[in-house]
Amino acid sequence: MKKKITLLLLFTSICVFSQKKLTKLIHKRTYTTLSSYKKNFGEKITKSDSLNFIIKGKDTLIPLPKNYVNPEGVLVEYEPKDSTFLEIYKDIVYKKHYQQNNSNSKKLRMRLWKPKLKIYFTKSVDRTVKKELKNFANKLSNEIDSLNISFVNNIEKSNYIIYGFNSQNDYKYDNRIKSNNNDYYISWRGSKIYDCKLQINSNSFKTKKELVINSKILFLRSLGNLNFTNQLSSNHYFSNSYSINKQFSKIDLELIKYHYSYGICKGTDLKTFESNHRNAKMNIERTGRPYHFLHIN
Repeated sequence: MKKKITLLLLFTSICVFSQKKLTKLIHKRTYTTLSSYKKNFGEKITKSDSLNFIIKGKDTLIPLPKNYVNPEGVLVEYEPKDSTFLEIYKDIVYKKHYQQNNSNSKKLRMRLWKPKLKIYFTKSVDRTVKKELKNFANKLSNEIDSLNISFVNNIEKSNYIIYGFNSQNDYKYDNRIKSNNNDYYISWRGSKIYDCKLQINSNSFKTKKELVINSKILFLRSLGNLNFTNQLSSNHYFSNSYSINKQFSKIDLELIKYHYSYGICKGTDLKTFESNHRNAKMNIERTGRPYHFLHIN
């Protein structure tokens, strides 16, 4: 049975983690509280052990045994956000506010891509839409460390297909997409998305501008099965309000970057997400030390 131990990381370097780059920096020493040590190891504290005690506030800290092996994973420091931002984020991930009475919203979990997105465009995709989507995808990939996007010319090597469905004669790459309009269908295991089919109907909108904007928003949502919010004005991509002048704004980028940030546990439901934030903030206020999350693949 694996032991769950509260680790207090002192005199350490920060771990930098992303799917593009993984750097593990060595911790000089890993401590736990005296009570946690006795509970998990049940060993007598010797006089030599007591020489390594550190008094931090109300806590007495002791180094873990030399033969203790941490679980395989990467520690990332908690990323705090203000309450306004978090309420917006909980809307787009968990539909918290505008579907409070929907029992299904309680079952929603945070989902994101772990594998590299390998996008294939079929020949039926509008040229302007294809160009704009490629630029948008490249921008997101460059801005977000743990989101890695590339484009392939072989459909067999793809895990993300973008296709045009402009008439009944066009091929539908996923029959689970019931609509003939712009839509997508993603597949996942646990919290990890591994496949997507994104359908674009060039006849869905009166102008090319609206078609392009809607296609970008659809692509953005497919990166986490994300939703809209009523807490943003209509010009934002994540806004639930209609506008022909939507722009990919700073807050839109911040929200998707946070979704792929490892400064909080991934794959959780709403209750766990909120609990993790409360615990992190309480520990920081109580100890004055940074709080870390251990991510295990």
